Amino acid sequence: MRAHVPRTLIPRTVIPRTVIPRTVIRRTGKAAALTAGLVTVAALGTAAPAHADATLVVTTPYPSIEAQPGADVKLSLAVVSATPDVVNLEVGGLPDGWTTTLRGGGFVIHSITSKPDPGATADLEIAVPPDASPGEYPITVTGQDASGGRSEADMTVVVANVVNNGISLTADFPSLSGDPGTAFAYNLKVTNDTPVQQTFTFDPTAPQGWTVTANPTAQEKAQTVTVDAGADTTVNVSATPPATAQQGSYPIDVTVTGANGATGTIELEAVVQGTPQLALGTADQRLNVSGKANSEKRVPMIVANSGTAPLESVKLAGTAPSGWDVSFDPAEVASVKPGETAQVTAIIKPASDAVAGDYSMTVRASAGSLSSNADLRYTLEGSRTLGIVAIAVIAAAFILLAGVFVKFGRR
Repeated sequence: MRAHVPRTLIPRTVIPRTVIPRTVIRRTGKAAALTAGLVTVAALGTAAPAHADATLVVTTPYPSIEAQPGADVKLSLAVVSATPDVVNLEVGGLPDGWTTTLRGGGFVIHSITSKPDPGATADLEIAVPPDASPGEYPITVTGQDASGGRSEADMTVVVANVVNNGISLTADFPSLSGDPGTAFAYNLKVTNDTPVQQTFTFDPTAPQGWTVTANPTAQEKAQTVTVDAGADTTVNVSATPPATAQQGSYPIDVTVTGANGATGTIELEAVVQGTPQLALGTADQRLNVSGKANSEKRVPMIVANSGTAPLESVKLAGTAPSGWDVSFDPAEVASVKPGETAQVTAIIKPASDAVAGDYSMTVRASAGSLSSNADLRYTLEGSRTLGIVAIAVIAAAFILLAGVFVKFGRR
């Protein structure tokens, strides 16, 4: 059936027969009439729909997008033609390692039936490799119908730099305190802020001599954990200081890295409270001391701190026999750092009437609730003058006795 055009409006000489190709005229039914009408209107100079100038058009609403390494990108495609037709689709220009999938109606497709505007739609899924370098990557989707019509849709995927924003790390209690040799246990919440599922690894670090581990809550021996896009998981971090760790604050750093290069870090704090240890002894480790009557004896003493916190205000005192005097120089030590010592001198003065012999005494150091004793045995030597006098007295007694025996022996 031919399109109806009034003869009074269009003279025969205006429309050459060659304007309407045979390929158009051979269409039958309403489609042929529509095609003829479009061509006639175009010949008259009347504006026609945009898709009438091309038999096939493939477009995408977002020809340039940005994505992270490891992301899955989904783009919509529109396939428009003047009449329905089967259009084969092909993706070209893919970099090495990149993969694409065409989907429609929930299926993987290779072709689509085109329609007039707004056309038929399909989805293009692009898998960006996790190791993709930052930059622009052009991709082309080509559509070709059965009559040879061809159209290309050019698009660009911009791979962005990943800058420490792909993972969020938070801790219930980022700062903990405890004693040396005991474990500090932290619970971390790891959130996957990337648009795709990621497998994360953990890298905890602590001061030298510490033992530190990080494992998913679900599996304490696992070294990795897989987290869906936008989801989160819990990671347990354990840090154990050595028994000799000194009092102070120590950093525990945890870095989580995704397969696509996304990273997240968090700094935890371990406050080691520490405890001092007090020990008192003589400088030469000998507990036997000897001295002479009526003279002072100076005995070097060592105050040692074998703990992990400073000793403060160490006071010294002594317990000696009645009439003896014990003093110290200095009488108090202000502070002794962990692992260090301080020297004091015990000054012992026996009683003036003390006789030679062995005496017991105790020297004591105290700092708060801590104390330490050193038990000494003091050997008091007699005076040399007294010894001479005693010898003289004994000799005189022998002489006197000898004279008595001689005198009375003659009788």
